[in-house]
Amino acid sequence: MPTRWKAVGIVGGLGPLACAHFYTRLVELTGADGDSGHPEVLLLSSPDVPSRLAHLLESGPSPVPALRTVARRLEEAGSEVIAVPSLTSQAFRDEIAAAVTVPVIDMLTAVTERLRTAGVRRPALAVTDGTRRTGLLHKALTAGGLTPVYPDQNDQARIQQCVTLVKAGQSRLARAQFCSLASAPWTVTGDSFVIGCTDLSPLLSDLPPGGHDVGDLYARAVLEAASTPLKHGL
Repeated sequence: MPTRWKAVGIVGGLGPLACAHFYTRLVELTGADGDSGHPEVLLLSSPDVPSRLAHLLESGPSPVPALRTVARRLEEAGSEVIAVPSLTSQAFRDEIAAAVTVPVIDMLTAVTERLRTAGVRRPALAVTDGTRRTGLLHKALTAGGLTPVYPDQNDQARIQQCVTLVKAGQSRLARAQFCSLASAPWTVTGDSFVIGCTDLSPLLSDLPPGGHDVGDLYARAVLEAASTPLKHGL
């Protein structure tokens, strides 16, 4: 069915590679058969947003003013829906949404609902240390009836190292390490391997059978929010 797309604004830079990859997946998942079949996308990658984790875990400066500024700029530029492709940044989603008049798509709800719809009940989560410590994703999943499982201390440290390498521009090294983690013994304690951090999303070209990526799940939710089917003849 023909689609009228709302313009999508992406709050970028959370981190930069993660958001660039998210835009790529947004394009790939649109299902258009030509250039004109894609939504208008505005991506603003701001280096001025303070560390979300430093604020949540170490009383660092609040990222909220900078995040709200980015959201306002996206709305002023014509965005009709806004995506924030960062799990940690969902801690501030309500404050971002209060700064604009267009919808800011909830990543935690989108991920939970789509995993549950896919039949996942025990997601084996590859997440950052910060995500585990804040419990944002864990609380959303358990509230949705899912039971997350996690790696042991050694593999968790290796996952966190992958994120650190990505943010330092060393994706090639991170990719080699993360590929081995995706098939590590701890993953079979769950019923689905789930990439639970968008910084890790670019590291696997193919997910394990039955696996999921929170970035892809969120991209599908954003596309759903941005699409308006056109009636025949209009």
